[in-house]
Amino acid sequence: MKTNNLFILFSLMAWALPHFSPAQTALTWEACVKEASAHNLDLLSAEQSLKASENSKLASLGQFLPQINLNGSVSRSGNDPSLDGALNDPFYSPKASLSLNAQENIFSGLKDIASVDSANASLDLAKAQLTQAKAQVSRDLKIAFYSLLYSQKQIELLQTIADRNKANQDLVEMNFKGGTDNMGSLLQAQAGYKESVFEVDQAKRALGVAQRQLSQLLGRGRQEKLEVTGGFEFPEPPTSSPDFKPLVLNTPAHRISLAQLHLFESQYVFSRGNFFPTLSANASMFRNGDSLDNLNTPGWSAGLSLNFPLFTGGRDFFNLRSAEESKYGAEDNLRNTDLKTAASLESAFASYENAVENTKVQEAFLKAAQTREEIGKAEYLNGLLNFQNWDQLETNLTSQQKTELSSFLGAKTAEANWELTQGKGEIP
Repeated sequence: MKTNNLFILFSLMAWALPHFSPAQTALTWEACVKEASAHNLDLLSAEQSLKASENSKLASLGQFLPQINLNGSVSRSGNDPSLDGALNDPFYSPKASLSLNAQENIFSGLKDIASVDSANASLDLAKAQLTQAKAQVSRDLKIAFYSLLYSQKQIELLQTIADRNKANQDLVEMNFKGGTDNMGSLLQAQAGYKESVFEVDQAKRALGVAQRQLSQLLGRGRQEKLEVTGGFEFPEPPTSSPDFKPLVLNTPAHRISLAQLHLFESQYVFSRGNFFPTLSANASMFRNGDSLDNLNTPGWSAGLSLNFPLFTGGRDFFNLRSAEESKYGAEDNLRNTDLKTAASLESAFASYENAVENTKVQEAFLKAAQTREEIGKAEYLNGLLNFQNWDQLETNLTSQQKTELSSFLGAKTAEANWELTQGKGEIP
């Protein structure tokens, strides 16, 4: 009985102890790129579309090869037209045949060539869309990664600010009790501390949203408390603006519009082929008999087949007009896409330059704010500065610390948008 009581006691103690799970390994940027490349659902979908287009291209080449079929049939016929007679009349004539047929397309009004061109255009379109998907996922992944890094660093920064505000509140309270400051200053310091505590809690809630966004891009179906590691590093933009014209021609947007134009051009050629005659050759070898095990009558046949459409109710004419207008529309769309892409490239590059330069400006402002705050606090402690002026310096430092951190995220976001506009990224 005593042993059972000890067992129950130890079981309750073990249940009461906290349960620790293995620590989540912090993800690097390189690890996120590798995982997203293998598991992101948008990328997997685009890759499957590319494989489907590759198979369609191979299938289109089959129309240049002869079509060979093996046919077999058995039948019987009689004079009694009733169902009972058809099933039971012993006086019927059995027939059986076995044949090997071959057919080769000689000329189809260039529709076969148009079909291959259409398959090639669809393949080019799938490749460009895969490149676009990689650039989009790379951009989204970079923003999600650095947004989570920002949230982590924001919590650390806001906690530091809250600790500083608590110390400032205690200092003002001490001065208030000593008669060197007033109730308004104390209430202002207390409100500032409460606000900083609220901002810490708010940042912790935002952290969960950032974790969810990164988890989705990594292709993880379960919610995890992800943690990332690294810093806000970005290359210096070039000192002069790049030549945007060659950049436009290498963007997925241009390649997609160009592939769509080729697709409509091939459809136009296909529709025009309906006005040309078609010519095909066929050959057949066969054996006939009264049953499949008694095929005693061999034979063969060969010939040419020419077909010329005379009137189809206007269908071919209007299909051709439709394909022609679609082709003209695709040409206009290509020119419009290039103009828009050039403007987007220039805008994205300017935003990237501005964002990187802004980080340096904010770093300089932060250094100035820190120096002014240190001097101001010393003057306040020595009674050389009133609370209102000192509080302005503290508020300015807090604001500048937040602004500098936000500028880092803004620069990474601008960098990601610049890469997306070019159709580039980190996804291989």
